[in-house]
Amino acid sequence: MNITLQQWLSRQPYTQTTDSDRYYAQLANRVYDLVKISPLKERLTEEATKSLCCDVVGYFADILSGTGLWATFLSHHRSLYGRILPFFPAENYYDGEVNREDLRVLLWYLLCTHDSLHEVLSPLDNRLVATADTIYDLLESEYETAPDSPLLQEFCLPELNDTDDPEARYRFAEWLFWDSFLLGPSNRSLARQLSHEAQSKSHGDKERIAKLGELRRESLYTLPAGPLALFAHEWVSLLWQHTFPEEAEEKKELHPYYRQFTRETGGMPVKYIDSYSELDKFLTEGMQWGETEGGHLSHLAGKKNFILYVTPYKGMLIASDIAQCVCDPANPCYDPQVARRDALSLLTVPGRCPIDLLIYLCENRLLPDARFADGDSALVTENWDFIARCLLQDYYRAV
Repeated sequence: MNITLQQWLSRQPYTQTTDSDRYYAQLANRVYDLVKISPLKERLTEEATKSLCCDVVGYFADILSGTGLWATFLSHHRSLYGRILPFFPAENYYDGEVNREDLRVLLWYLLCTHDSLHEVLSPLDNRLVATADTIYDLLESEYETAPDSPLLQEFCLPELNDTDDPEARYRFAEWLFWDSFLLGPSNRSLARQLSHEAQSKSHGDKERIAKLGELRRESLYTLPAGPLALFAHEWVSLLWQHTFPEEAEEKKELHPYYRQFTRETGGMPVKYIDSYSELDKFLTEGMQWGETEGGHLSHLAGKKNFILYVTPYKGMLIASDIAQCVCDPANPCYDPQVARRDALSLLTVPGRCPIDLLIYLCENRLLPDARFADGDSALVTENWDFIARCLLQDYYRAV
């Protein structure tokens, strides 16, 4: 066996071994055999392949056991976008069962986190679809006879837990965040990073373990996770209370930069500037910051193709080296050839484009050139918010 029973159990919220766990470990190896002969095999390391296979079988166990992780993802996706799944129509979708479209979306999400080439494949990529469909055929053939997981049910189902107990909620959130098939993939690299950080800052095993625990708790409380970039407490509320937690509204005052910026641009919240000298001139004269030795924001002196964007309550932000991707009649920096190559990266590379600006650009359809390698821009246009959530994570939630 390539995937051991212990490797499967390391992802579970319990330590006991049951017959269903033995079954799932064996099934993970059957998925492994399919992936290793698939056209995606070259994109995955051995470790990534095993991890991906365990996550796929984690989805299967969730469906069979009715523990609701995938169902909650579908429900909240529908509340956000008005349809069951991203990318694929689901006219013949069967709630609570294994679906072909599920495997395609799930495999795309897993590849986004595991792909050693660091390339975001199109969800419609023939290699991805063929591999997902092969895995679906296997899971579908097992669906009627496969066992559920009573220990998973005991841990996950709200009717079997004191959902108001802070300790129970924390244990559930911790497993969801780090080990579940739904949230865990988006945190695997983070887990390795924290382990390395704890190792470098500690002397001895006891201190390292304590430091690692501290770092993991901090991440659990402060970082979003999963394909919808929700915080752990939001996922727990959706899973156990079937409601999304409401946040108290902050009292907001109009930012002075907003008044001055829109006065200077004739009411527009965005301005495109091709060079640093023009940027400094706008800040000095247009924003009335006055002259300063060395220029304003001198750390941007080597940059170009700026976008300035102002919001009523947050003020002004400046992004560099991305204006060439924005198809706006008011943008002199737009370069169609560069945009066709780079526009997608604004949705997929954390930190490339501030999220407030990205939302403005996408809502106003100013990134028509954003597309996957297959050239289908409509796929991005229709799913841009999901793509950004899934791939930008905490950068998406930094609104």
